[in-house]
Amino acid sequence: MKTLRFLLTWIALITSAQAHVVSQIAGELKKSETWEIEVLLDVGLAIPETRDNPTAPAPQRKWLVNLGENSWAPLRKEAELYLRENLHVKSAGESASWKAEFIDFAKSPPDFPELLTDGAYFRIKLKGEKSLGTGAQIFWNQQALPSFVLVLPGKATEYLVITPGESKPLPTKNQPFIANGRPSWIEALKQGFLHVLPKGLDHILFIMGLFFYQRSWRSLLSQSLTFTFAHTVTLGLAAGGIIKISGNWIEPFIALSLIVVALENLRAVKKPHQPVRLLIVFGFGLLHGLGFAGALSVWLQPGAGLLTSLLSANIGVEIGQAAILIMAWILTIGWNETMYYRKFRAFGCITIAIIGGFLCSSALVDKIIPTLFFPKSKFNAFATPRFRKIFLKFFKCPPI
Repeated sequence: MKTLRFLLTWIALITSAQAHVVSQIAGELKKSETWEIEVLLDVGLAIPETRDNPTAPAPQRKWLVNLGENSWAPLRKEAELYLRENLHVKSAGESASWKAEFIDFAKSPPDFPELLTDGAYFRIKLKGEKSLGTGAQIFWNQQALPSFVLVLPGKATEYLVITPGESKPLPTKNQPFIANGRPSWIEALKQGFLHVLPKGLDHILFIMGLFFYQRSWRSLLSQSLTFTFAHTVTLGLAAGGIIKISGNWIEPFIALSLIVVALENLRAVKKPHQPVRLLIVFGFGLLHGLGFAGALSVWLQPGAGLLTSLLSANIGVEIGQAAILIMAWILTIGWNETMYYRKFRAFGCITIAIIGGFLCSSALVDKIIPTLFFPKSKFNAFATPRFRKIFLKFFKCPPI
């Protein structure tokens, strides 16, 4: 029983650590001297009550559209306040003043952007009141959780990634940008890899589920290629704007994929059936592709360079997956035919299934139920912390 309690406590810790958060805020530098930056801001960051709650459901565009002016006004105020607290432009040692213009509200009704995740976003234009001289710097507050990704002007798309607490030179007419940014395809590849390692707990567990099916290169290769093809299809369709599904609905099904794959591994010990297995992997690969699309939405926006960024992000994901399989293979060399490995494999599959069940339950209680029954409430992120507390108390686990 002590082992079970330890396992459940560990699961609660890692699932809370891996909960959904906004990882990047995108901006585009429109004018180099008078500096005009168009920011794409997740509306969730404009809600102080849930801004720092990683278990809060991601606000959806439909929810934002249905609010009305009485609710939009305080959201605009908080969005501007958030940017003023965290984004600073300095020139000649002094802070450069700016005005905020909410682009979406130029029309009636507002024309909110439609992204891959169908999430709720504001487009905010930050217009500098004075031109910038040499030595201009852009600073992103250390207290801000996401990184700030700035698209630079020019023929070839380049990104300036500013992590919390960091400052970087801001290009102007008097201070041209020189080789500090990265081509979009490099950043997309990097983000694709990071979404798997170390950020993607669910994807890491799914790949380990593939590994535990059969430790043979033929089996791993066929499963990996099937999974790759499947998530490439839905990632491409989502990036092209052909399909749009809320991440709130995708998360529980991705968690369900962990349960199914892990339990199917235990069945396959006696009677593996490769065609059925590949069909399962393909089906869940389609779902994981939608998950990738949501996490990489900043890097996969429609327009010039989409295909290059899409391919690069996909390659990054594949490198991450291959790294997991290679590490797992190396760590099991020399004892994969022993009784200890069989016990370890069974324990690993059961652990993956339990974590999948916990993630699925959390997503249902925290995101699906609030979305269905409290669609207009911005305070619908109450369930998961309470659920986790009751869960741990029931099994008499130590508090987190």
